[in-house]
Amino acid sequence: MRALLYSALLLGLSCAAHADPRQDWDAFRAGMIQQASGPTGMYAIQDVTVIAAGASAHLPAGQKPADTRWAKDDGGKDEVRVSYRDGKAIIEGPGVAATDLLKAKDQQQALPGGLTVRGTAYENSLKVWLYNPARVATHYKGMSFFPYDPKGVVTATFTRKDVPVGVSHLDSRNHTGLMYWIGDVQLPIQGKTYTLRAFNKERDWSKINHVLMFVTDKTSKKTSYGGGRAVGVMFEPGAAPKTMTVNLNTMYSFLCAHSDYFNCPINLTTFVPVELKYGEKYPPGGH
Repeated sequence: MRALLYSALLLGLSCAAHADPRQDWDAFRAGMIQQASGPTGMYAIQDVTVIAAGASAHLPAGQKPADTRWAKDDGGKDEVRVSYRDGKAIIEGPGVAATDLLKAKDQQQALPGGLTVRGTAYENSLKVWLYNPARVATHYKGMSFFPYDPKGVVTATFTRKDVPVGVSHLDSRNHTGLMYWIGDVQLPIQGKTYTLRAFNKERDWSKINHVLMFVTDKTSKKTSYGGGRAVGVMFEPGAAPKTMTVNLNTMYSFLCAHSDYFNCPINLTTFVPVELKYGEKYPPGGH
């Protein structure tokens, strides 16, 4: 999935900020492990499909839970199906009352047989995820992190762009995407200051409540994921501070390090020519 997911992940991992940055690191690791190993986590993903407005997808009847995959079109009355029309993602079928996934709790619907479907708005279409928690036991082997280092907590300067600039980018699945370059973060690291581009999925400053940076460094392809890692800072909507605390201990790998079902940006990164031994290591335990 594109950068929207990075923003959502940042929001999820930052919901309980602490005065002690080490507590933030502890919460970050716990959140990442849950994002990876939970029943609707990254390692539980069994299939994903994109449904255009006015279209549908279904789960063919008669398949074992481990073999179930999405198929296009409505399917039959004896099959679970999702239709995307008029902004509603209606899931229905045997044992499933008609429900709008986008208004359901966590945008999810449990299915008979232990599977779960989740729907997320995806540009002008709907992305529907199929989760099988049984996959976690065989695919997830743990996560690795660099030890906490207080030197990774730095005070940075943020120079915002009054008019965010749209930046088209390719992702790991050769799709194009759009993020908004909202400013630059001047980040002091190991005695030097490096300028990192800051992005957001929004272009309206009244809605922007975080900066998101994509980074590669001298650990990339060695002890961290070669494609890059992300780190962000939250603030009140529309109130981007001129100085901000960046906790590099909460850097996390692009999500395609964990699953082929994610689309990861490949040309939005800033290279920092030092070893950033903070945050998530690579390869993850499940790969």
